[in-house]
Amino acid sequence: MSHTHVCSCEHTKVVEGVFGQMCSEYPQKRCSRKSEEEWSGSELALGEGDRSFDEPAQLIVKSYTMTNSNRMEVVIITWGATIVSLKCPDKFGRPADVVLGFDNLKSYMDPTLNPFIGCILGRCANRIKEGCFTLKDKLYQLSTNDSNLHHIHGGTNGFGRQVWNSYVDGCNVVMTYLSQDGEEGYPGAMLVTIIFQLTADNRLNINMRATTSKTTIVNMTHGTFFNLAGHGAGEKELGKHQISLNCNRWTFADYEDPIPTGAIRGVGGTIMDLRIARLLAYVMYKVPPGEGYDHNFCVVRSWEPGISFVARALHAPSGRVLEVYSDKPGVQFYTSGRFPPQPVPESSSSYNSCLNIGKWEQDMELDKFGSSPDFQGEEEEGEQDFRTETPPSKPLEFIPGKNGARYKKHCAFSIQPQSYPNAVNIKHFPCVILRPGQVYLHELAYKFGIQLRNYM
Repeated sequence: MSHTHVCSCEHTKVVEGVFGQMCSEYPQKRCSRKSEEEWSGSELALGEGDRSFDEPAQLIVKSYTMTNSNRMEVVIITWGATIVSLKCPDKFGRPADVVLGFDNLKSYMDPTLNPFIGCILGRCANRIKEGCFTLKDKLYQLSTNDSNLHHIHGGTNGFGRQVWNSYVDGCNVVMTYLSQDGEEGYPGAMLVTIIFQLTADNRLNINMRATTSKTTIVNMTHGTFFNLAGHGAGEKELGKHQISLNCNRWTFADYEDPIPTGAIRGVGGTIMDLRIARLLAYVMYKVPPGEGYDHNFCVVRSWEPGISFVARALHAPSGRVLEVYSDKPGVQFYTSGRFPPQPVPESSSSYNSCLNIGKWEQDMELDKFGSSPDFQGEEEEGEQDFRTETPPSKPLEFIPGKNGARYKKHCAFSIQPQSYPNAVNIKHFPCVILRPGQVYLHELAYKFGIQLRNYM
């Protein structure tokens, strides 16, 4: 069942639908899965009258399809505030989907397949060294989900792995999420609002806001992966992209450790100099140690407040152009050099039954501080923690994407405006601390266009 909302400006239409369903109970409690066609209007309200007392509640993951008069189409779902699809025409008028994604909710929920593809990144995007930071002389330990060394993108169950509340407000799709105090180790309850807006000139605006009950840290962005030739075009077409960044410095990091050392270096005369558009095929493989770009750059900002130009990508064969605007001081540029993701224990991705975020976090705490007395008897009988004892799965040859696409190394790029990585632990980096009474804001915009001829 879908609902159509027409904007008062008459240039944008929003259609609300159902992308999938999941359970809200413990992983060991299974629930029946239904296709989108099997859902009726009454079941959209969770079907309380038809469910027995001990049967897990159903959570509906909604989808929102935004279209404008230029035949641009954006599909967003409430799982992780994720952009599932973004279609825009090329210079011949042929539309194509230019963002990576999956066909079903099960794939989005599987961390062995989905390394933060297309979702919101938070509470704190990018890396925090060893998952540790200090606020008001108190040490906080976050989950370490980046090779078990560092904290990245909000943790194992960050903002990109939650079901968001949502509604349509005129031309806008509004999503909200309340992050509880202590979630993934972060202090303070945080209320987050994200507003998606598709304009008549092919601009996708993403407005992020957050408030907190305690002093905490926040650094939010969106993890959309692009290939302007089409989401399944692969490495060859990615090499044909011309990339320019409005950045004259970058936060230096060692080859073997992506955490910035604190040094900020100029890009002039180095492979990091993307101030003039450069073809990725010529520069991507020259970045030591040969994995492509995964670096934070320092944006050259104007004295005026508000958003400013961050980056531009051109795919000359199709003529598609992407411009990125933001009000944040940094931008992470990543060319998917770690696709597909490293294997993790199979049972850690066992969302095949049902998901309970609270139970998952409880298990994380048991790992850190030891088993609770309630479970000691079970462990004495030989039961082990299922996530630490299960052997890792075989390495993936590719990520199975939507419409049969195979996402491999260097198949797409991501431009993620944000603050600097590990900023909470480096005093001269821009501040990422949010206090009660303050409002965190991030204005992000993706502007799509056509270039008929290369005049460079």
